[in-house]
Amino acid sequence: MISIRTRYSLAQFLAQQEVAVSITLLAKYGVQHLSLSHANLQMSLNHTIGDQDDRTLLLVLQEIVATIGSLRKNVSPKHVFDERLHDLSQCLLLDGYMVHDKKLLQADPSIADAAPMEDDLVRALRQSAPPQYEAIIDKINDSAEAFRASPPDYNAALTNARVALETLAVDVAAGVAQQHPGVATYNPTSWGSVIAFLRQCGEITVEEEKGLAGVFGFLSPGAHRPIGIPQEQMARLGRSFALNMCWFLLHNRLARSGN
Repeated sequence: MISIRTRYSLAQFLAQQEVAVSITLLAKYGVQHLSLSHANLQMSLNHTIGDQDDRTLLLVLQEIVATIGSLRKNVSPKHVFDERLHDLSQCLLLDGYMVHDKKLLQADPSIADAAPMEDDLVRALRQSAPPQYEAIIDKINDSAEAFRASPPDYNAALTNARVALETLAVDVAAGVAQQHPGVATYNPTSWGSVIAFLRQCGEITVEEEKGLAGVFGFLSPGAHRPIGIPQEQMARLGRSFALNMCWFLLHNRLARSGN
């Protein structure tokens, strides 16, 4: 529910406040044995927030969102507070939560009990280590950075997510080609050729090929113009599609290769 990135952003946000304010806010929702000090405040907050369960952090975040005015009053200069609030809000949106009217709302009801997809995907990429896994993780991070930028660059967020998906598909195709030499050929620079090759080799079904093609098309420039839906929501949705398809390709390959 609450990603590692959002936890760090929350710690950065609280580091602006007086120590007593952070201790009181966290203790109010059951965080015990707090020993925060000015000398090592940021690291202490990193560890404390990193150890909390999602429910506790959501309660803390809900109060922060509801009392922004009071918290902003304590920080000078104000633009520093506004920058950290923007970053926290965008991190939350990547997790599927949006700040509206001093409330923290779920952008997608299906996320309530779901683990953060991005954290799990990055962990799985590091563990399985496909040939270009570092480049794939870099593109996933670049996508998030573009989303969190001020102002946000939603096109870049989607473009980087698309490149991550395409790069992983190429790695999967290379693995399949090694396992089934001579079955079929493909052009690694062509998305259509790569996923057609995966289907021809039995790595994916026709329906799964159509799903991958549809997501790739949605992520392409100009294909995600919002009609009645805020641009940030469309970008979050497209990025989520890309990460989920990366997850599918990776775990489908691991299962078929016996890893």
